[in-house]
Amino acid sequence: MIAHNNNGLRYYTFESFPANRVDHGLYTRLGGKSQGPYQALNLGGTVGDRPEDVLTNHQQLFESFGRPFESRFDVWQVHGKTMLIAHQPRPRNQKHQPADGIFTDNPEVTLLMRFADCVPLVYYDPQKHVVGLVHAGWQGTLQQVAAEGVRMLQEKFDSDPEDLLVGIGPSICGHCYEVREDVYKQFLNAFGADADAFFTKREGHLYLDLWLANTYTLHQAGVHNIEQSNLCTAEHVDEWYSYRKEKGITGRFGVVIALKP
Repeated sequence: MIAHNNNGLRYYTFESFPANRVDHGLYTRLGGKSQGPYQALNLGGTVGDRPEDVLTNHQQLFESFGRPFESRFDVWQVHGKTMLIAHQPRPRNQKHQPADGIFTDNPEVTLLMRFADCVPLVYYDPQKHVVGLVHAGWQGTLQQVAAEGVRMLQEKFDSDPEDLLVGIGPSICGHCYEVREDVYKQFLNAFGADADAFFTKREGHLYLDLWLANTYTLHQAGVHNIEQSNLCTAEHVDEWYSYRKEKGITGRFGVVIALKP
């Protein structure tokens, strides 16, 4: 990934995404207005932070990104696999729709999602000129939400999975993400024996590798061009929010993507 600093904010981009055709950024927690456990660029409006600070953070991010704040389309992320197409930006007074995947072929729309350990999946189809974001926590990963995003692109935009570029953004890594035995059993039911590769045991504790599980799901869906950030949120709370590491009291970092006209 490539690190950038702009207007006091730091963000990363995937090397495989062509900068002349698509704008995107995985924004760290650095440079915003929020204080305390939400310091500093918290974009989560329901985590206990001051609403006026969250709004300022959103506006600062969009200024850094070089896109109008009014161009945003975001959703209420619910750990499912519902996919939406954003034909137009979301009006400020319109309630968030529940979804965990959003896609657009409209250059006037900026897609936005928020994260704090769950996996950001960033999609770009260079042939059909479509972009998307998918939110994959352990529940979404279990439901193979990454493949659901591929199916949405195929059905609605006639995308070929072999053309797709997908980036796996900063999230909790397999070394840090301890899970219960029942989670392991659910993955075995969903993936069969292949699920064993996603888990490791250390000193009687069980750990899940969400990066590997989502990569597997994307490969099964026909995607070959996958770029991994290899950035663990729990190991780098200086740059990222981590729900697990910070014991649930923390903010949310933002991932944005938009097509160039």
